[in-house]
Amino acid sequence: MAKAKHANTIDVSTVVHNHLLKELELECNFFEHTLTLEQLSDLHPLSRIDIEHPECSKGLNKDEAASRLVTDGRNVIFAVTSRTATKLLLKQFSHTFRLLLLTAALTCFIIYTLDTNRFIEICLAIALIIIFFILCGVSYWQEQHAKKNMQCFQSMMTTDCYVIRGAERTRINVSDIVIGDIVYLRPGARVPADLRLIFTDELKLDTSWITGELEPLDFCDTTVPKNVTALGAQNIALNGCLCTNGTGYGVTIRTGNRTIIGKIARVTSKQKGVPTRLELEHKRFVNFISTLAITMATITFVIGLLMTDFQHIVNTFVNGFLVIIIANIPQGLPITLGAALAIVARRLAKQNIFMKRLDVVETLGTATVVMCDKTGIFTLNDITVSDLWYQLQYFKGTEELKAKRMQLSSTDLSIPLSESDNNSLVALLTVMSICNKAHLEPINSRGIYAWHMVNKLSRASNTITIQSLLDGKVSHGKISDAEIERTVRSAFHHKVITGSENEVALLKYVEELANGERIRRNYEIIFEVPFNRQRRFQIVIVRQRSKTDSSNSDKMKFYVLIKGAPEELFAHCKLLATENGSIKMSDDFIAQFSEAYTKYGNEGKSCIAFAIAELEELSLIESPGSWDGLNRLDLCFLGMVAMYDPPRDTALQALQTMKNAGIKCFMVTGDHPSTAAAVAGHFGLAVPRPSIVSLNTEMEKKLNFLSVIHCEMIDTLSDQLWDDILKQEFVVFARATPSHKLIIVKECRRRGEVVAVTGDGVLDAPALKEANVGIAMEAVGNAFAKEAADMVYTESDVKHIVKSIKEGRLLYANLKKTIAYTLAHMVPELCAVMLEFAFGFPIGLSSLQVLSIDLITEIPPSIALTYEAGEKDIMCRPPRKSTARLVSKALLVYSYIFVGSIISVGCFIAYLSVFWYYEITLRDLFHSNINHWRPNAEILSTNTGKHYTAEIQIFIHGQAKAAWHITLVMSQVFHFWLCTTRRISIFKHGTQNIAAVLALLIEICILNFMIYMPSVQYWLRVTHPPAFVWLFCLPVGIVLIIFNETRKWLIRRYPTSNIVRALKW
Repeated sequence: MAKAKHANTIDVSTVVHNHLLKELELECNFFEHTLTLEQLSDLHPLSRIDIEHPECSKGLNKDEAASRLVTDGRNVIFAVTSRTATKLLLKQFSHTFRLLLLTAALTCFIIYTLDTNRFIEICLAIALIIIFFILCGVSYWQEQHAKKNMQCFQSMMTTDCYVIRGAERTRINVSDIVIGDIVYLRPGARVPADLRLIFTDELKLDTSWITGELEPLDFCDTTVPKNVTALGAQNIALNGCLCTNGTGYGVTIRTGNRTIIGKIARVTSKQKGVPTRLELEHKRFVNFISTLAITMATITFVIGLLMTDFQHIVNTFVNGFLVIIIANIPQGLPITLGAALAIVARRLAKQNIFMKRLDVVETLGTATVVMCDKTGIFTLNDITVSDLWYQLQYFKGTEELKAKRMQLSSTDLSIPLSESDNNSLVALLTVMSICNKAHLEPINSRGIYAWHMVNKLSRASNTITIQSLLDGKVSHGKISDAEIERTVRSAFHHKVITGSENEVALLKYVEELANGERIRRNYEIIFEVPFNRQRRFQIVIVRQRSKTDSSNSDKMKFYVLIKGAPEELFAHCKLLATENGSIKMSDDFIAQFSEAYTKYGNEGKSCIAFAIAELEELSLIESPGSWDGLNRLDLCFLGMVAMYDPPRDTALQALQTMKNAGIKCFMVTGDHPSTAAAVAGHFGLAVPRPSIVSLNTEMEKKLNFLSVIHCEMIDTLSDQLWDDILKQEFVVFARATPSHKLIIVKECRRRGEVVAVTGDGVLDAPALKEANVGIAMEAVGNAFAKEAADMVYTESDVKHIVKSIKEGRLLYANLKKTIAYTLAHMVPELCAVMLEFAFGFPIGLSSLQVLSIDLITEIPPSIALTYEAGEKDIMCRPPRKSTARLVSKALLVYSYIFVGSIISVGCFIAYLSVFWYYEITLRDLFHSNINHWRPNAEILSTNTGKHYTAEIQIFIHGQAKAAWHITLVMSQVFHFWLCTTRRISIFKHGTQNIAAVLALLIEICILNFMIYMPSVQYWLRVTHPPAFVWLFCLPVGIVLIIFNETRKWLIRRYPTSNIVRALKW
């Protein structure tokens, strides 16, 4: 059995600090990682594991697998959702507005049952029921459509895999895997279930979703001690990991929801989401309107009873209670809200921005702090090695080194260290090549074949493990260098370098001076501690290959190669590589290093340092994964490279926009503070510390700027210092880790900030969850980060964050416009009904007219307002306060008192004009509704001597209701244009919304259809009005324009006036 080159445990301590994974592991009750192959074979006898040659195991037969599939179920992760399709549908039925409509419909049915002659009630009931189901259906469709977010856990599972059944390798669907199946892993395949590995051959798995490691880890099949957890054991392959190299076989020990990832899916799906501000605002508005509707309906009903001496109770209840409720409720508002969210989501999707919850963009619009990673968001993520500090000298690019190389006695920089005349340069390039996960890939079929040949030849050359070295058991084979050279030349005639950005840049730099692959062939990697953001260093122990056969480990040359953060690595080095060889460190060298490090940092360049130590025996290192275990070595500092990542051209404008919008921007980076300060300085954002706050001496040693914070001191910051830091418009947190991110988010939220955070890895998930809005960068992110986030960006650019904030603000502004527009027609509708009860006038609008206006006529303009472009100053205002309400008192005063009253007066005059046209005076109308304006009514005799029969009364009343209807809708057409802005003059804003023009045309067409179509006239109880009634909307529109333009001018001119605040919604 092939052994892994690494130790048998994985460091997951940095990931499980929240104990979630540990708890899940205990729940899964893993124990298989501690079993030997013999014990595992006894546990799964039907798997027929071959103990001597596990790769030849026979596996389950088809009948046994089919039986277990029935017993254990399919290997599918079902997230436990609290809201099924049925529950979602029932939720639509329980909406307060719709329950009121349903109650009104049932009441009409009861009234009709008691008196079958009341045909209008059954018509109203049917109409309300139809509207009820339409509203529920539309809302259900909108929410189902909105649920098309990321299915993160299922997307991590492949559709098929290879298993061993009946001694044959069979391709099956992942869902058909059962416990006991032996799964074959190959490069490019995802692990389909939790497996206990029984055979591995150079197997590497990408475990970033669980460990946070940037690079794939080696896995093995050896048994681990009982004190090692399953999450840390390298003989357990977890569901969702990706095979990047080698092959392996594993016995399935957990499937479906019983796997670790299945448990996480269950826990995540059960978590109750925190209601967004928009949800809370909507709920508050619904409760307010419902209370208002019931209160007004009750008062009207009581007044009506008193005025009619408790006669006509049923008629009073229908017209005085039910119609008031119907008129008060904006039935179309939930549809408009859902449409607005869908429109914004579609608009953002075109910019490669996707929301897991549609209303989260509104929360983003209120953000007061945006915390972003530097790399890829503020910079292009196009990293190159620009400088080298080596032998106490500065080198720009590679040209100087190429010239220097020509003066050396040996110009071959790819030879082993022991054979080089210029050890320091060769050593530097060696460390840069080997402490590097980037690799060269062929780009043609011949090269792909050769690449496999190189791997095969490399494995045939040597097989060595750290344990075998310690035991003195080393097998060393011999293979022709010429054969390897021919294979490599064939494989890498054309080269493509792949890997992380930093390591690709390093390997490209090496390739400018030497042959990186040839350097790598000179050494056998026997132990490695991968680089991650917590450790900030990488250690590789290698053995130099010898050209002569030897099995004597005493003659082997071992080297410890280290790459890491310069300040930490330099502090642990005892020697320095110079032109005259390795010499002991001195204060002068330390000063020169600090000068070089500061120089590169001030130029905005990130630095990586390299060191080496020769190792005679591996036993000298007890803890190679920590500095304590390396301090016994004579580490020699070789040099450091400066890497440049160009800033994005769009970042400066985006930061300026955020500044104008009153949004604080915090940049998080793993770079040194001097580098971070230089990047901030590029955007003109770093502020000298002394001008802001006085710090003690110890702090002054660690901080160069208050706006640039070294995260190693985060735990020591006092509340007062946190207050001073978080008040700044721009802060850079240098040498930051994901755990620091979480601390910063918590401190911001403690101070009432609305925080948006970006992240790209599993270690960022806690911060993404803690933030008000978590943003996963899909271009470099992983599935765990996406699951924790609220939004996913496929392009990592700060300008997209600014766009999203603008969309959030625009959504909020457009929703306020929609509500202001919608509520304005409520008062005219109420007045039309109140006329009957307050003065005994004929009713101004029938209940079906009210419904037709709310649910048909006014819906297109309401939705069109959500397409409205933002006002020019939308990103020049500070974020709205947390106490600000979507439906504020000022908005209610505007819609109900100001605009509602103006339109009501116009409608009333238009209504009266019809009666005046027939010489019916106000005196004639007072209390006329008791005996007139209905079938079989008494003859109406006016003060002018006119006499009208019941039939003519109904005709005139129909014209008056049509006049009210026309004036109301046409006045809203004028009001619509005024609602397109809240501060800017409509004459400056202009007309750019094509949807608005179309919506108003549709509204006018619908109005004409309802007023003049005979079949519709019958149901609405209206008749053709006189042509002059169309003119009354003009004076109403003029008054609305004068009022609104004056209001907006006062808001712009006197923004802080208490009087003006009452006009500002």
